[in-house]
Amino acid sequence: MIFHRQRSEDRTCIAVGARLHVGDYMSEAQLVNASSHGVLAAVTNPPVKGTRVQLIVGEMILAGQVRWRGIDCCGIALRDPINVADLIDGQAASVSFIPQPRGLRGIGGAIRAFVGERAMASRTF
Repeated sequence: MIFHRQRSEDRTCIAVGARLHVGDYMSEAQLVNASSHGVLAAVTNPPVKGTRVQLIVGEMILAGQVRWRGIDCCGIALRDPINVADLIDGQAASVSFIPQPRGLRGIGGAIRAFVGERAMASRTF
């Protein structure tokens, strides 16, 4: 029987640019959410599940492994825990904490949440 392990902590929605390295291959990526143990990366050609990767974010190098892959994104489990605030420190990105209900998980949900927040912020009442 397969058991789905629930996340032990909430994700922080972010918009941080990164470079994804797989061996000699390098690709631009956008980190969409993060916790101390993993990130969701939007990338044009995501690596297959199980691939060991490095994410370069400013001066930080994050080693991890792809845990799942979508059409234009992948979930990466990090080898060493990180402080999410350190990850986004100094990056030109708006950052907010948004607990994600099941319906908003994944890249589509993150985009819907981000677009919804921006739409609400631009409305005049």
